[in-house]
Amino acid sequence: MKSPLEDTIWGAEYGSVAAVQAAFDRFGPEYHKAILATGVPEGAARALFPHIETEAQGIDLGCGSGVLGLALREAGLPKPLDGVDLSPVMLELARKTGCYRDLQKANLLLPDECGGMARPYDFVITVGLIGDYVPYYVALPYLVSLLRPGGFAGFAVEPRSTPWAPLGKLAGELDLTLLSEAILPVPEGKLNEENYHFFVARRADQPAG
Repeated sequence: MKSPLEDTIWGAEYGSVAAVQAAFDRFGPEYHKAILATGVPEGAARALFPHIETEAQGIDLGCGSGVLGLALREAGLPKPLDGVDLSPVMLELARKTGCYRDLQKANLLLPDECGGMARPYDFVITVGLIGDYVPYYVALPYLVSLLRPGGFAGFAVEPRSTPWAPLGKLAGELDLTLLSEAILPVPEGKLNEENYHFFVARRADQPAG
């Protein structure tokens, strides 16, 4: 059986958590420019923003250099996000955007070791985390654990690493109701030519059953 890290795109390529961190520490500024150029952060913000109140407090999992914070601020969200990422260099870039309230270094492959967040949140957002670095069966339960009842989740998955059928089954088991799906293409020459599927879901007010 694969380890959670081996079951992801980044893990398969780099082989260890330390190597993944070192890679992002090394090319953080270049990655920041490249991901902004794809239009993916703006697409994610457009999909999520109609579902959240303007005073909502959110957290960005795998926040990287802060591109989602920038996109949500541009969309009209006034409150800064909290953010979690593995790379100290990326976290420093996110801090410089001014779009984050609290930033923490954490290995999201081990969510039980991630402490100090001001849960529960009104919404959680993540792009480039599920399936790229953390498999859906680790990330999705943790994401839900951070949400208040009735809160919203915006999360992207990359089809080559995350099959829809088991993801959808797990979402149902976690009392997440899918509200929308947007296809966010990454143009050729901008990182990799691929599509992210960005889902917006709502956590139930009360657990089922």
